[in-house]
Amino acid sequence: MTCQVLEKLEGVIRRRIAEGNPQSYTYRLYSSGIPAVARKVGEEAVEVAVAALSEGRERVVAEAADLLYHLLVLLNSLGLSLADVCGELERRMK
Repeated sequence: MTCQVLEKLEGVIRRRIAEGNPQSYTYRLYSSGIPAVARKVGEEAVEVAVAALSEGRERVVAEAADLLYHLLVLLNSLGLSLADVCGELERRMK
């Protein structure tokens, strides 16, 4: 089973980066470089953990969505894709 919304989001991220619009948060984040994007992924991961411990289900879902978005930007920054990650997960299930 695939998560089509993640595939769509990955396409939106690619388009926004390609467009190079400085008004786009995605483009600005990507342009800040891999270390900055990686730090943002770390921040979002911590926010998911904090939400899981004390902020309730809705907050966990919101923070997890933020984490997935930022992770997709990081993957794109590294020349990787959701398909690369899915392939690794499939390999591990064998």
